[in-house]
Amino acid sequence: MTYIYHAVPERMEGDTLIPLNQMRTSHPGLYAQYLQKYKGREELLQRKVPLIGCLWNDVVQFLPLHPSKIFQLQQKLGLIDKIPPYKYFQIELASLDPKKTVVYFKNAPGEENALVKGLQSVDFAQLQEIPSATINYFTSLIDTGELPFNYQFVPHVLYKGAVDISKSSVITL
Repeated sequence: MTYIYHAVPERMEGDTLIPLNQMRTSHPGLYAQYLQKYKGREELLQRKVPLIGCLWNDVVQFLPLHPSKIFQLQQKLGLIDKIPPYKYFQIELASLDPKKTVVYFKNAPGEENALVKGLQSVDFAQLQEIPSATINYFTSLIDTGELPFNYQFVPHVLYKGAVDISKSSVITL
């Protein structure tokens, strides 16, 4: 079985993950809170997602690999002292509608380094390891005191619309 992962939000209402744009009307308080993570990166809110015809904030984002791998690497490189006890939904990839699902790849800064592929054209077995661009990025932060963007250059599974997580497991790192 193939799984994707989404961090359990601190303030979760219901059993459905919804894109940021849907929160604007249904949960305005949560919308305002989660909009803050784009402070200084507001241009992302206007990023278009090819193949599914929507904006970046019209999708729910998932990791294609187990999140513990990210934090184990950060710990090994000395970027963090210990692996935080973060919680993630573990969701069966097959539960997503493939027509509303793409995989976003980026291996360097700049939109010219981004590639979006339809779900059917991606081999998920190839996405189970941390990309070399992410390893290089983390390595560049050693001894800088700078905290990493945890998922920098890790492929993202993007789903247009809401995702029911009522049957999903929750894992803790």
